[in-house]
Amino acid sequence: RSSQNQPTSPTRPSFTTTRVPTSAVSSPLSNHKITQYYLLSNKAAATVPFPKNDGSTNNMALEHRRTAASSLQGKTNRKSKSGTVKRRRRKSDPNKAACIAAATFATVFLSIGIVANHFLGKGDDSNTIVSASSRRFLKEWTPKGKNMEIMSSQDAQILKQKEDRYHSLYRPKFDEKTLGYDIYNCPPQPPENYPMAWKTSEVLLNWNPNDVTTMAPNYREVYQGLCVFDYEKHYEIALTYRNLEKPFVIRNDPKVMAVVRKWDDDPEYLHKVLGDVEEYRTERSPVNQFMWYRLRGGKSNSPAGYQVPPNDETEMPFGEWLEHALDKDAKALGSVELAARVKAMKERRLSRAGNKSEGGDEPLGIDDEDNKEQDDEESEESKESKWYYFRINAALKGAKKGRIDKFVYDELSFFDPRKREDSSFYIVDPKEERGINCRFGMRGVIAANHFDMSRNMIAIFGGERRYVLGHPSQCSKMALYPRGHPSLRHSAIDWSNPTEWDKHPEFKEALINEVVMHAGDVLYLPTSWFHYIVNLGLNFQCNARSGITEENAHHIKKCGFA
Repeated sequence: RSSQNQPTSPTRPSFTTTRVPTSAVSSPLSNHKITQYYLLSNKAAATVPFPKNDGSTNNMALEHRRTAASSLQGKTNRKSKSGTVKRRRRKSDPNKAACIAAATFATVFLSIGIVANHFLGKGDDSNTIVSASSRRFLKEWTPKGKNMEIMSSQDAQILKQKEDRYHSLYRPKFDEKTLGYDIYNCPPQPPENYPMAWKTSEVLLNWNPNDVTTMAPNYREVYQGLCVFDYEKHYEIALTYRNLEKPFVIRNDPKVMAVVRKWDDDPEYLHKVLGDVEEYRTERSPVNQFMWYRLRGGKSNSPAGYQVPPNDETEMPFGEWLEHALDKDAKALGSVELAARVKAMKERRLSRAGNKSEGGDEPLGIDDEDNKEQDDEESEESKESKWYYFRINAALKGAKKGRIDKFVYDELSFFDPRKREDSSFYIVDPKEERGINCRFGMRGVIAANHFDMSRNMIAIFGGERRYVLGHPSQCSKMALYPRGHPSLRHSAIDWSNPTEWDKHPEFKEALINEVVMHAGDVLYLPTSWFHYIVNLGLNFQCNARSGITEENAHHIKKCGFA
């Protein structure tokens, strides 16, 4: 600054007061204690005694300090050649700085302690339950996004009941000692034998796929080799397994659990959205086995001796499908409450006038319309005896204008390639995203073993499913239909019927493992991994594919699939 901009008041002298040790300054004088201070400033220092109640002495000391300050002003304020006043910095007192630092540290530490005690302590507010993710956030501060949610006491209670039931019914058969790793606390790098696998004959005879109802105190021993990661605890390890193209299950993602609380905990949420009028693609079958097939050009183009699988496609409102799915559960569980609900739903459906709306895209089955059986008008008895697989295929293009497509992408932001903050873990290659495919299953429905030519993320938002998995190296032992067949890439034998296994003896030697998924679980399935799906009750599943990897391509080529 120039001299004319300087304040008119005189520059305050720079000095610091320091208390002298007690032994040096305390002495009796006229019944007063004398406190001695040092007036320090740069090289100048003055020692001034201050009797406590002597006014004259205090006046003398005050005058002495003013004189000292005046004499020091010339030394502390120096002018440069341009006339600018330069001030020397005050020398800081190390004792004072240490005191300030200690006070600051104590204040911060006390604040953290209060906050931690509020969230982690027992407290008196029994109506508020802080979620596990919030507790871990305080203990291990590793933010993962904006979805740290605090669950209500009711949500927490429902979740605990479901977890307790799930773990009591489906128990891993082998422990860490047998596997060489703990499936709930897997190492940062996949073990050499990961995932552990067993012969198909052993796994399927232990639990026949047609046995879909397990009730306490009974339970199932599961041949599980897959790691189960907690999204909040093991995110980085799960990312390593994903990048190495190893299958695993990840759970406790707040974004996924938010969908579970809507779809699974509220039985009417999806019903209100999807309704009772608009019809959707729905696979149906007089038996519980569903086999994919495509007959290009009609039956005349089918291979010699080929029999078309009994399952086909129809269109059905969600409300009617839900009615049939609950009916299967009510009968299997012997639930009077469910049976009453099914009866009420059926009465309402029959009382309404039949309304038809737009269908979906190309259906499963025969392309030749002349060869299709027109049997959509089924009797109520026929419907009750069949199995149905409800489908919603949402496309990214349709999400901009289509009501249902938009609903699916809005609900499942972690499967939306446009929302990379939410979907970067699940959608590995956003440019190769292939839509969101939802399959809502009912108790007993089985999807035949097959492999897909892309990586896959499979999420369960309600209910339970059993997945039996096989490495692509087992391709030659899976009794697959060859290229050119209407059901190519699928096993030609019924996995639930041991008598059929003798047709392909090699099948009994194939190595597989299994996992039972429940609401909130997401399965990562790398390219070309085999999967056989058993629906253990009413369930809601959606999956998203994103890109192809080549690490197992040589196994698939050996089987004749390029």
